[in-house]
Amino acid sequence: MPVLATEPSKDGWLDIPQQELVYLQLEQGTLAQATAAQHSVEKATVVLKLASEFTPKNTAAFKQLVQSGFYNGLEFYRVIDQFVLQAGLMEGEKHPGAVKTDWPKLSAEFSWPVRQNDAFTLVQQSDLLASQTGFRHGFALGRGDGQEWLIHCPNVVNMARSEDANSATTDFALMQGQAPRHLDRNMSIVAKVIWGGPWLNLVKRGEASAGGIIAKQQGRSRIVSMTLGSDLKPEAQLQLQWLDTGSTQFQQRLEQSRARAAGFFHYKGNGALDICYQQVPVRLKP
Repeated sequence: MPVLATEPSKDGWLDIPQQELVYLQLEQGTLAQATAAQHSVEKATVVLKLASEFTPKNTAAFKQLVQSGFYNGLEFYRVIDQFVLQAGLMEGEKHPGAVKTDWPKLSAEFSWPVRQNDAFTLVQQSDLLASQTGFRHGFALGRGDGQEWLIHCPNVVNMARSEDANSATTDFALMQGQAPRHLDRNMSIVAKVIWGGPWLNLVKRGEASAGGIIAKQQGRSRIVSMTLGSDLKPEAQLQLQWLDTGSTQFQQRLEQSRARAAGFFHYKGNGALDICYQQVPVRLKP
């Protein structure tokens, strides 16, 4: 069973367990560490929050890959600006480490029956691609026809696959730019970026004419390491909190977004909200 965040504080903030975090160290981050040692962890690292509660089998496999060291030294080999950063081991290439590379195919976890009597914070009725959208435990969800699913907002991470729904193995794809909602219920999401996202802007882009594929390894951005938070020494961990999406405080943020009450807004809209525009605040624990 996934380890969920602790009980929220009085102001609605939840501690995120280290066993639910993955620390992604980019090559660019290593360069920054040499000149910003005082804040090296914060500035050099991208942190992912695992989606264990929603896609338990795919997320467990992703977690196992991380702990095996599979991603250490691999690259982002398919990068399309404002769409996707895809990483892993390209077919025909040799892994730089002495690790297992033959992993089984994963069964798709695109959607599941709606979980009744669970904390679901409604954001919108009659969304473009769902009957309802909302949040549960920090993740954006869509609902319809008795099913629910994770939504492809920017910064979510899914397991890359071929046309076969059950063909994902090791490679992952990180969403960027505008929300690629056409992937909803078509990919198994295993995590989302919650910290250090701006570092991803430094990942080298591929040519659109080549479908984003960067054929030469020297032209790619490298992953130095991916590490489960609970496998790091305490001094290397970030003590992160995010706002409980079932809290009164988060509800108030949604209502403020609906109202557009600030004097800047002369047209205040119709109260509708875009699920992917509603970011879940994350902070270092005070």
